[in-house]
Amino acid sequence: MTMPSIRQRRQFASSVSALLKLPLQRYPLAALFMGLMMAAGWGVLVWSGKPRWVYGSLALHAYALMFIGMLSAMVWTSVCRPESQTLPRFRSALATVWAWYLLVFAVLPGAIAHACGVNGLLVVGGLCLLLSTSMATGSGLRWAALIWLLPLPLGIWPNVAKEIWLALTGSALSPLLLLAVAAILMRIVWRRLMRISDGAPTLSPADLNVADLSSAADQARISQAGGIAIWMQKLQHRFSATAFDGALRALRQGRRGSTDRAIGMVLLPNTHWRGMALETLITAAFVGFITWIFGQRTSGPPPISLVASYVGLLTALRFQQLHRSTLMLRPSLVDVYLASAPRSQLAFSEAVASALTRSLLPSTLFAVTLLAVLSLLYPQEQRWPLLLGGTAGAFASSLAGLGVVLMLLDSERPRLILGMIVLGMLGAIPTSLCVSAALYSRAPILVAALVLAGAGGFYAYARAQAIRWPIRFDGAT
Repeated sequence: MTMPSIRQRRQFASSVSALLKLPLQRYPLAALFMGLMMAAGWGVLVWSGKPRWVYGSLALHAYALMFIGMLSAMVWTSVCRPESQTLPRFRSALATVWAWYLLVFAVLPGAIAHACGVNGLLVVGGLCLLLSTSMATGSGLRWAALIWLLPLPLGIWPNVAKEIWLALTGSALSPLLLLAVAAILMRIVWRRLMRISDGAPTLSPADLNVADLSSAADQARISQAGGIAIWMQKLQHRFSATAFDGALRALRQGRRGSTDRAIGMVLLPNTHWRGMALETLITAAFVGFITWIFGQRTSGPPPISLVASYVGLLTALRFQQLHRSTLMLRPSLVDVYLASAPRSQLAFSEAVASALTRSLLPSTLFAVTLLAVLSLLYPQEQRWPLLLGGTAGAFASSLAGLGVVLMLLDSERPRLILGMIVLGMLGAIPTSLCVSAALYSRAPILVAALVLAGAGGFYAYARAQAIRWPIRFDGAT
């Protein structure tokens, strides 16, 4: 076998470097934050010089590694397309990147932990398993998300968690078991990424860039999501088709408001009573199962303010998907523009902004469903404050989230990580504040009014900014 030339080795090193940089380029803020978290964890250990700090450093390292593996897998999944297999030594370059990940994020921390008196092999095995699990989640494997639910039953039965921990720390074969499971998971992810088929590999919901503004990613993902998900999607499509036929009939008959309704159906195809009823039933069933699990805990339910913050967070994050959809559907608005024949492009921009207001109803209904089911965890005297205060806060979160979408209506590319951080703050704070006021304040209505006024003012300002200029049908123009 002939040795590769210096030029070939340089090209290979350049390919490895490019693959290593891709997650940093795609998610710079997340990479910076996770890097600072790792640096802070290990920096405290070095600064203190106390070996017992190694557990805190490992905890921060593992938390950051979970997101690093997930986001990196999202990028690798978008890169591993059938045409990528024709690139010279592409598989070897990706395998080298994985080797660097294992060396830097698993082996090196294990060596540091071993120097501090901790079982280094066990640390390496645990970090490898965490990295492989996060990669499986980021690559779109539908069963991988279920692994992250394991802390729930372990929290319910702490004795089981204790026995598992004692078994892992007491057996010399535990590191080998962890490494074997991690190797199996990484092998599954590798086979998935290297698959060559007519369709692109399943993309992560967060994997979207300016070159991927199409429905191919979602279609590929739902096609591999299992029979129940496919059945639900067909049912949603059937309901949406019925509602869209009604909107078209109203448009042909020239009914008042039919144009706004048709634009709304294009932008929000599931915002009708059938779609919202189906979503409510699914949400109630899933959250009801989680509520039942929490009800089995002997330590009682989580803090009510934490639940309120989480409901507000989930409500606001719905508008991240709406922001993504407005970019994906922007080319399709050309047909709607020609069919509706508005007076001007500014009038069409105003109609689009008005149609997006329809998203407030399903988001608020989603929050009310969550609050109603989760309120069963708490005593009778806390249920109504949670429900009423949470509804007011969730509606404020929806107004703020819609305002963010309108502010980014003319954006050239999706704002993913930054949008999630902003929406998370705008969702969690108002809902928690309104629930706390309903429970402990003497003037809860005043607090809710101030929160709603602030969110409403932000939404009004964002809408005014959105309709100042004509909407662009192509992000490059």
